[in-house]
Amino acid sequence: MRKKSWLALPALLALWLALAPAAQANEPIRHKLPNGVTVITKQNHEAPVVAIQVLVRAGSAFENERERGITHLIEHMIFKGTPTRPAGQMARQIEALGGQINAYTSLDHTKYYVETASQNAAQALDILADAVVNAQFDPAELAREKEVVVEEIRMNQDDPDRRRFQALMTAAFGDHPYGRPVIGTEASVRAISRQDILDYRAKWYRGPGMVVVAVGDFQTEQLLPRIEKAFAAVPAQAQPEFSLPPANVTPGPRLVVLREDVRQAAVEAAWLIPGLPSEQVFALDMAATILGEGKTSRLYKELKHAEGLVDAVSCSAYTPVALGLFDIDASLAPKLADKAWPRALQLAGGLMARPPQADELARAKVNLAAAFVRMRQTMAGQAGTLGYFEMMRGGFEHVQDYIDQFAAVDADRVAEVAREHLRPENLTLVLQLPEGAPAPDQAALAKLAQEAYAQALAAASAQGPTAAPPAAQPVAGPRPANASDGQARKETLPNGLTVIVKPAHELPLVEMVLAAPGGQAAETPQDAGSRQLWASCLTRGAAGRSFQELSAILEGMAAGMGGFSGKSSGGLTASFLAQDWRRGLELLAEVWLRPDFPAAEVARAKAEQAAALRAQMDEPVARAFNAFRPLLYGDHPYAMNPLGSAESLARLDRQALVAVHQAMRGPGGVVLTIVGDVDPGQTMAAVRELFGAAQGQARTPAPPAAPALTKARTRHIADPQAKQTQIIIGYIAPDATDPRRPAMELLEAILGGQGGRLFGDLRDKRSLAYSVQPFYGQAKQLGVFGFYMGVGPGKAKAAIAGLNEHIARLAATPPKAEEMNRAKAFLLGGWAIGLQTYQAQAMTMTADELLGLGYRDYLRTPERVQALAPGDILRAAKDVFAPQRQALLTLGL
Repeated sequence: MRKKSWLALPALLALWLALAPAAQANEPIRHKLPNGVTVITKQNHEAPVVAIQVLVRAGSAFENERERGITHLIEHMIFKGTPTRPAGQMARQIEALGGQINAYTSLDHTKYYVETASQNAAQALDILADAVVNAQFDPAELAREKEVVVEEIRMNQDDPDRRRFQALMTAAFGDHPYGRPVIGTEASVRAISRQDILDYRAKWYRGPGMVVVAVGDFQTEQLLPRIEKAFAAVPAQAQPEFSLPPANVTPGPRLVVLREDVRQAAVEAAWLIPGLPSEQVFALDMAATILGEGKTSRLYKELKHAEGLVDAVSCSAYTPVALGLFDIDASLAPKLADKAWPRALQLAGGLMARPPQADELARAKVNLAAAFVRMRQTMAGQAGTLGYFEMMRGGFEHVQDYIDQFAAVDADRVAEVAREHLRPENLTLVLQLPEGAPAPDQAALAKLAQEAYAQALAAASAQGPTAAPPAAQPVAGPRPANASDGQARKETLPNGLTVIVKPAHELPLVEMVLAAPGGQAAETPQDAGSRQLWASCLTRGAAGRSFQELSAILEGMAAGMGGFSGKSSGGLTASFLAQDWRRGLELLAEVWLRPDFPAAEVARAKAEQAAALRAQMDEPVARAFNAFRPLLYGDHPYAMNPLGSAESLARLDRQALVAVHQAMRGPGGVVLTIVGDVDPGQTMAAVRELFGAAQGQARTPAPPAAPALTKARTRHIADPQAKQTQIIIGYIAPDATDPRRPAMELLEAILGGQGGRLFGDLRDKRSLAYSVQPFYGQAKQLGVFGFYMGVGPGKAKAAIAGLNEHIARLAATPPKAEEMNRAKAFLLGGWAIGLQTYQAQAMTMTADELLGLGYRDYLRTPERVQALAPGDILRAAKDVFAPQRQALLTLGL
């Protein structure tokens, strides 16, 4: 599990429930079952989707020495069979209902969750509850799943980010439970017995320590009785008293230097801070936002943009129970490490010397509010926030408290918590460097850390209290839908620009996607990577506005805008609060019609892209896919790394990007889609006003024909340092406009998911891998259908043979009706869940219109999928999976 996915501030990834009117009928309701289980229900009929989540107050920090890794192992085992549902059946049943089921383990709790079509919510609830309440932990299944977890451990050991993160946690927290790997170690996992698991579950899986959250398109009076029945068998005893020990670590600064075979260096500076329920967490959250969130943050503006010492940088305040970390994380060229980390310490101390200005505070507050609004688009996002606040913050009602407390933080409070906690004795510095790169010793770190803190303290003492900032810009709350029918409307302007507007008034948000033909299909080996560089530079200056000015305007409105480039198209995405839609459209027009591509910004973007190329060399999976593409695609542009190469990147300059943009600018052949809380008539009029005078035609790329593979291709890349072997098998497949595309998508569903063939056989039964998945990528002109696995020592031969067995079966035998039904429901359920957000809707309509399919084509997806018969799947498999057309790449042992 990646660090940022569970260590980032949960509240900033949640919805702003408090924005809704207090009298709203569908506000969350708390229920308490007789056995102490807390149930929260919130009806939301904006989409035909229901999210159900079960949180258990038991995380890896609750483990004793002989239990290390048991919480995570239970999470893996919970879906491996009950008295009424054998192993593998739960996932198949959920996916047959159009749902998705999964789980995760953190330091302080475990979550099990399902998301499904609303008409199947009751059945999905029964399956999820059966797993949590009645899991059997069969000994044979346990033995197999231990091997899967060991493969997950090896996967983590191959990932430089995860290695560095665990080194930080161990150094910062020492022998405290937070310093141990959540997943455990290979030895500790292998030592866990079934009785250990039963004892642990009996101890912690009790009603008063459990929260069930349901959000979505249901009626509470119908769903609540089913929840009570499903969880009735949970014991009513209170959980044992549990308290974390104090962190027993040597006063800092603490230094860890990881000398590894990496091309891209990393610096992580983290200070111990208080966790929940300390009142200081609000000011610490604000400090992290000011220092390292967004392009207007201090670390980005100074350490990255002005001084060029890092390629990427962020800051977060992680505040679980009792203890936390204030963490600066940066990636950079190895030669700059000795300059970057001292400067990062100085900028952190600058929170004392230069407390946040009024504009910084106001920007942070309005962006927090907008983040809550955006997360309200999905049922899972809403359920996640309710569950988190209920379990970790004293009740879901405290969402509003968090917003209020965050808004009340002033500059002096930020300076105060920085002075108290960002001290040298709380600091841990982790440097991940190749051999030969400069690194400090303990004495040098102590000297510089003390100096940076003393200088900041002296500067802070020389100035008085900071004036109170103005109130943050208010953000309008959701309002009921108006009389609009919500249907998308299309108009083609006289200059050829196609405009699609779909009103949606459930939330005060507007999403925009503008796209043109182009992308990787237009590249040659000489300019490989140019479209990714173009996308990065598109918003770095326009209409005479500098990158910094444009970033300040956008972040001041809690808005976002960025370029993108795919295989056969590229363009802009933008997100605005509804109150700013007109200003947002004006900025979109400026950026697209009048980009400046300043030479200095192009140079910075090139350095970032070069850093990304270096980082790929440190990631086994990325290296494997970079080698796989030319093996499959031959001389086609899709064979090249989308980032290009060091040689091609060196050739690119401002003029090259201007030429790329001229080929794509249009507006003829360009599609602009707007989805959200807008009036279609007003929006169409504004688009005509802002884009109507532009002239030109976007050029459609004409790459060479797809390669005709007549002989299987194989390649092995040896890596004796790898913990796993990466395996990729692939075939040229039907493209995005091919009538066989629905059959290929259904093939992917038959093979994929936890109830699919690959997971059930190669992971569940044979324990060959933690990660095994099919992938179907459809672009213009040609697609790819592939299979990926990462396996440990001695397993590659069996894994390849197993994949080929499944491939041969696909081309020899049609799937059975039951399997077809599961796959159809799984595919269409994921399709509906994926379209909950306004941006997903805008991107889908834009892509289909650009491909020539029409902006309403996606609405026919259910009809096409349901019409597929087993014979259609067999024919598609025979067309694609011919042995002589296979490309096989292995990288590792």
